Amino acid sequence: MNVRLVLNFLGRILIYFSLIMLLPLAIAYYYGEPVKPFIAAQAAAIATGVVFMLLKPESELLRYKEGMAIVGLGWLSVSIVGSIPLLFHTHPVNAFFETMSGFTTTGATIFDRVEDLPKSILFWRSLTQWLGGMGIIVLFVAVFPAMARKGEKLFQAEYPGVNLGKLKPRVEDTAIILYSIYLFYTVLEAMILYFLGLSPFDAITHAFTTLSTGGFSTHTESIAYFSSPAIEAVISLFMFLGGTNFALHYFLLTGKRLPFRDPEFRIYAAIIAISAAMLAVVNLQKFDLLESIRYSVFQTVSIVTTTGYTTSDFDTWSDAAKMVILILMFVGGCSGSTAGGMKVIRLYLLLEYAILQVLKAAEPRIVRIVRYGEQVINKEALDAIAAFFILYILVFVFSSLTLALSGLDIITSISSVAACLGNIGPAMGLAGAAESYAALPYHVKLVLAVDMWVGRLEMFTVISLFIPQFWMRKW
Repeated sequence: MNVRLVLNFLGRILIYFSLIMLLPLAIAYYYGEPVKPFIAAQAAAIATGVVFMLLKPESELLRYKEGMAIVGLGWLSVSIVGSIPLLFHTHPVNAFFETMSGFTTTGATIFDRVEDLPKSILFWRSLTQWLGGMGIIVLFVAVFPAMARKGEKLFQAEYPGVNLGKLKPRVEDTAIILYSIYLFYTVLEAMILYFLGLSPFDAITHAFTTLSTGGFSTHTESIAYFSSPAIEAVISLFMFLGGTNFALHYFLLTGKRLPFRDPEFRIYAAIIAISAAMLAVVNLQKFDLLESIRYSVFQTVSIVTTTGYTTSDFDTWSDAAKMVILILMFVGGCSGSTAGGMKVIRLYLLLEYAILQVLKAAEPRIVRIVRYGEQVINKEALDAIAAFFILYILVFVFSSLTLALSGLDIITSISSVAACLGNIGPAMGLAGAAESYAALPYHVKLVLAVDMWVGRLEMFTVISLFIPQFWMRKW
């Protein structure tokens, strides 16, 4: 492992990151709020970045393992530095939890009442989700030439196990296209929400946290605060778009291909439609028909896309409805989207692989293959998916057990881990849709923050950092 090269890149990331802090600083100045929290964060980022950049690497060769280390530690570094403004309002563990929740687009919060926070902090929370949605490293690859020269390895490490494909020959051009589409949808949603009656501030911050499938709101009641079916419909649409592979958006906007030709998109849409219908039927015992459809559709889209917005406290719904929601927490959106979770394509291929093994046991002489559309999936890819699934379940079980041993009830333990590992946010029990994570012990918050980190970078990138052999020079 070329440690000096990793630290050198981390220094660049922190220097670039310090420039982003100018945005919330400007918001603080505009509203007459203290600018010291953001200046302190900038100073910490620049000082640490300069020290790291002074470490000259032994070699400029950037292998995939260095890329994984840079991405994994890069996300951790910006979450630590990004938490500095929140230190002026809460405990250090809470600040780290909130910031990690922001960058990983989880949306779990430790604030019982977010309206009490300065607008600059509310803006920063939303901006962290927008940055984390498409990927912090992808943004730097798109904007800064020094990162772009090594962009492919970093791009692969930030989206492990997901083949976004190169939309253009150069990876920096692909990153620019993805962020351009991302920005276009963000501006479009903000404009629509503004015309529907939201203030410019609310329209922008909610556009940030919708396209990123993050779920932070500037109101404690989340989207329920607006009590508007039209606003809920618009946000549902853009959550759905955020949970779709952004390569498909490119093909659609350029007229090259329709999304429904993609098998994963069809399954994704079907999961949402079927789940929403199930919840609507189950919820008839709580709401009338129109209300049941309204709340069920919104909550289904919110959970499947791992956004985590709420229009109703689903913790008060029936056990059957809560079971549907808990299952959906493990699904997630499409590959190449801003959504978290296991991803639809993995679950589909895993099911196909399992069926193939059953048929192979019954008829061992017949050669069978797993297909995704017209593409044949090789055994190496299937092994990686199986490994991902095993690691996901192991992390889920270990974290849930840790929370249970800490004295939390089983509903809170299981749903909190599922919500944080899947980057969803609101859970059930003590961390329900109408609650926050404030009441949980500090060590539990740290466990859940690590779950967010592991879940956002999809297991391999983060877990590899804890394996000693990964850091050896020869591996």
